[in-house]
Amino acid sequence: MEREMVNINANLVKEPNFTSFEREDEEEVAVVNFTLVKKYGKGKEYINCSAYGEKSELARDFKKGDLIHVFGYFKERQYKDKTYKNFVVKSYNKIEKEEKLEEE
Repeated sequence: MEREMVNINANLVKEPNFTSFEREDEEEVAVVNFTLVKKYGKGKEYINCSAYGEKSELARDFKKGDLIHVFGYFKERQYKDKTYKNFVVKSYNKIEKEEKLEEE
């Protein structure tokens, strides 16, 4: 099954949530979950994101409102009668705002 990889630039809704889980082989995997909001005219789209392993550490410097670039794919899963959509992050970084240099 081939996944469609996408790039998204959006703002961080709140501070990232750090946690971990154990795989079947009892290996502990670090995970960071965060939500981005992308504005479209008068509308908004919220994107729930997850990054795993060493990639999770990069989010430690993120603050609410930061502009974040993520690259990855959407994953859907069914639980009872609901469909949950999550963005699995393959790479990401904070987009620094360019500061104008004052001429002397």
